[in-house]
Amino acid sequence: MNTLRQSMTSVVDWVLLVDDDEIQNFIHQRIIRKYVQESQILVATNGQEGLKILQELIESKANLQRGIIFLDINMPIMNGFQFLELYQLEFAGQFKNTTLYPLSSSDDIKDVIQMNQLGIEHYIVKPLTHEFATSLFA
Repeated sequence: MNTLRQSMTSVVDWVLLVDDDEIQNFIHQRIIRKYVQESQILVATNGQEGLKILQELIESKANLQRGIIFLDINMPIMNGFQFLELYQLEFAGQFKNTTLYPLSSSDDIKDVIQMNQLGIEHYIVKPLTHEFATSLFA
């Protein structure tokens, strides 16, 4: 099992969940742990915390090569759209091989369109499924 898990972890270096829903974070972490080590999973409960974690990754000289960000839209303090705008302005250049996936309970077409206008193609309605995770990590 360790050999299999080690080979799977080569797909990404880190995963950031940005979501204020603790239950969803717990569920999503359980799914993601099937593909990456627990130490590679970072969690923020709002966009501001998410940006702070990204800044800490940069400052700690962590391996920034391959990451995935799962981003909720409706959160307190800083929502997903605000996070994405600041991410694109301040961080995207340093996280060139990072893919961002909106992972939201909202299935409002306006949210999907707004994400598309911000350059995000893939939009996932919660919850993250094992099938989608397999397509990302395996």
